[in-house]
Amino acid sequence: MSSNSSQVLYLLVSASLAGVVTVLLFLKSRKLNAIPTVGSTNTWRSAIETLRAASGIIQEGYDKYKNTPFKIPMLYNWIVVVSGTKLLDEVRVAPDDQLSSVEGANDVRTFRTLSSPAFHEACIQFFKTAFTMGHRVANEPYHLAIIKTQFTRKLPTLCPIIEDELSVTLGEMFSLQNDGWKPVVALQANRQVVSRVFNRVLVGLPLCRNPDWLKFGNQHAIDSIISMAKMDLFPRFMWPLVAIFLTSTRNHVERGVEFLGPTIRERQKLADRARGGEMDDMPDDFLQWLIENGTESDERDITQRILNMIFVSVQGTASSLTRAVYDLAAHPEYLVPLREEVDAVVREDGWTKAAIDRMYKIDSFLKESYRFDGVSSLVMIRKVLKDFTFSDGRVVPRGCYIAAPSYAVHHDVEFYEKPDAFDPFRYVQPQGDGDDVKQQVVSLGSNFLAFGHGKHACPGRFVAVAIQKIILARIVLSYDLKLDDNAPASGKSIEFGVFIGPHPTTTVLLRKRSST
Repeated sequence: MSSNSSQVLYLLVSASLAGVVTVLLFLKSRKLNAIPTVGSTNTWRSAIETLRAASGIIQEGYDKYKNTPFKIPMLYNWIVVVSGTKLLDEVRVAPDDQLSSVEGANDVRTFRTLSSPAFHEACIQFFKTAFTMGHRVANEPYHLAIIKTQFTRKLPTLCPIIEDELSVTLGEMFSLQNDGWKPVVALQANRQVVSRVFNRVLVGLPLCRNPDWLKFGNQHAIDSIISMAKMDLFPRFMWPLVAIFLTSTRNHVERGVEFLGPTIRERQKLADRARGGEMDDMPDDFLQWLIENGTESDERDITQRILNMIFVSVQGTASSLTRAVYDLAAHPEYLVPLREEVDAVVREDGWTKAAIDRMYKIDSFLKESYRFDGVSSLVMIRKVLKDFTFSDGRVVPRGCYIAAPSYAVHHDVEFYEKPDAFDPFRYVQPQGDGDDVKQQVVSLGSNFLAFGHGKHACPGRFVAVAIQKIILARIVLSYDLKLDDNAPASGKSIEFGVFIGPHPTTTVLLRKRSST
């Protein structure tokens, strides 16, 4: 095909998609006339702007319509953005068969809830889970029940294991032999550290230290993100078709089985022997919990679960931790009080969950980094399965989305004094104060939305935060950090749609901790 013919075909496809976008948005907008629109009067152009970077248009809407709903266009649909305790509570308590959630499977009280249309709809629309992770992972997410029960309940056992793997990893990665400063690409380094630590509790030794497995897990996550972004350019009815060309799910699973298959087979034999009373000392990691408590025995199915866990755990945790490390390098004056706290609690309790829970300043620093830098401009994303009516009478029709503007709320002077200033100890409460638990980073509320709100809040936040606190505490004890003289005080960000992440080239300077 000639270059001219290719250009004509490209223009025809682009014009056709633009026409589909305009028609679909117009048809749905007629039912949303009572809710103001934010953005360009050209809905197609606004949808492209939202896809590219949504935070600006969301902030504009929040400034104009705080505590009342407003809508912004996305490709082929609308998102209604709500804020304020009253409206957020109405969304929070809505039944799952009316408002679905991207985190809809987090309500793991029964398997029936996990298999609800609410969960299925949200996973298909936003994460394309059925196409990037597998249909059974999307439709039968029993692994979420294991996260909420086994993972969280076993944190006291896991914390020393996490610290052990972290010490080995940091020793291998940063074997600094002198007092000089070493530039470190923050996101790349944190992704390696977090991947090692999470894989230790996901699949255990020795696979968690296999560099080829770790590299493959990271590449799978990157490829999945790219596939999701590409599929967003097409209307939903085309996804089953375009997924054939835009995703590499089958190849990833086959490659994953090459790594994980022998371990799965060995673990299944151990589980059989344990059921027969032949073994007491069993591996204690997520893979073993899947084998013992799950509904699948096929190597491919179990591998897909593990790859999904690596995707959802490593990437988000590494991004959040990178922001915290950068903030620490930008504000090295906080190293001393953080070290004093970590030294004191570790000396008394070791690297136990009790010690991690008492790291109030570390917790506050991490929470402020979540608030200040942000990980997403929208959270609590719900799909409307049945027409939803707010208490003021405004109706959001079936098929649209409702969400909360987390970044805008986190920078609102009504909720935070000097919200545009980084204040890492703003959440530290006097010991014994009744509000100290409410101020923890894992706590939920309408004014702190990093992990969502209500029953559909992130179920893995307890494990993810514990790992981040241990890593941050170990970095504080072992290293000095600072920024290059020409680096900005706030790290560069990249945006795609509602997601906000640290720039992949962001660099900090690291050296072994100075003698005291």
